[in-house]
Amino acid sequence: MKCPNCGGEIGRFELAPDCKHCGANIFYSQQEKLLTEDAKRCELEFASFRILKAKLKSAFIGGPIRIMRLVAMLIAIGFIFIPVVTLSVELSLFSSKISLGAFGVYQAVSGGELNAFLNLAEYMPEFFGAFAALAIIFVLIFLMGLGVFIALVLSFLNLNRSAKVCCGFSVAGIALSVAACVLSVLMPSIAEPTFINAKTGFGAFALFVVFVLIFVLNFITLKKNFQPDISETDLKRVETMKKIKAGEITFDELPLPVFESDEEREKRLEEERKEAEKNG
Repeated sequence: MKCPNCGGEIGRFELAPDCKHCGANIFYSQQEKLLTEDAKRCELEFASFRILKAKLKSAFIGGPIRIMRLVAMLIAIGFIFIPVVTLSVELSLFSSKISLGAFGVYQAVSGGELNAFLNLAEYMPEFFGAFAALAIIFVLIFLMGLGVFIALVLSFLNLNRSAKVCCGFSVAGIALSVAACVLSVLMPSIAEPTFINAKTGFGAFALFVVFVLIFVLNFITLKKNFQPDISETDLKRVETMKKIKAGEITFDELPLPVFESDEEREKRLEEERKEAEKNG
């Protein structure tokens, strides 16, 4: 065992409370050493939290453009639930309706309406060919919206890269929304049999508008090149913590505080002054 104060060797059976080399109390010196190490660890580890907080703030609520970007992307997810087109079939022994929206597709699959529609495909191949094309476009739009959402969630990792990905997804979403608008408008004219009714929904037009908005906001984000407000001192703390974990340095080699900006130093000295005045 070594003395925590001077590093002198202490025998296994030496039970005196004070170090024979320097006279320091071994117990209190050990406690002081542990408390000092904890203080250094907290300083270094909280820097990572502050950096993450700064990145989250910059990505989502750092200013009007980024707030509007967040809202637009969330609206895009909501608009996927709005029907692009609603189809209904009315026969003497069969009646069914299916909506090309996220909730409508789920109901059609779980309730069996989709299979019923597919059974009628051989009798009206042109109509159901257009319906299948519209369904595929809707699935692709859903995937574009999902991609935008994932890129939004990961914005704090790299805001510019996220904005670039969102621009790509939104351009694809715009093209698909235009195709969905055209097909949904043409569907009623394709549905010639009187027992089929095709009604154009609001979803395709809404998705077109929101994808255009997403593209514009992310393009502006790229041009502005927003950066999180991270202090150089916190970056140094993070690098030092990496070196400690890698075994390059130890806490004993570091001062307390490990790093200190001018603002932090002024705040610490002010607190020490107030504490001294309080203690008289």
